[in-house]
Amino acid sequence: MLAYQGGDARAFELLYQRHRGTLYRFFLRSLPRRDLADELYQDTWSRVISARERWRPDAKFTTWLLQIANNLLIDHFRRQRPEDGGDSAEEAF
Repeated sequence: MLAYQGGDARAFELLYQRHRGTLYRFFLRSLPRRDLADELYQDTWSRVISARERWRPDAKFTTWLLQIANNLLIDHFRRQRPEDGGDSAEEAF
């Protein structure tokens, strides 16, 4: 990751090759549909590219990558959750 931060495009290819299986399996275990897994998988790599300057060497790359993926997964589920206007709690009484 340090090499990629420094502008070495080949370093990104190596990171991708090394971690693509782990990341994709993470999404396949977490999502009911393969197309959603594909979408979030691509979004994660896009975030890695755009956030490469924020990665710090004291963080393990896999941990950082999966944290990005997990945040995207949480955002996905939040968007799927029906909006609660707050009236349902009042109606219970």
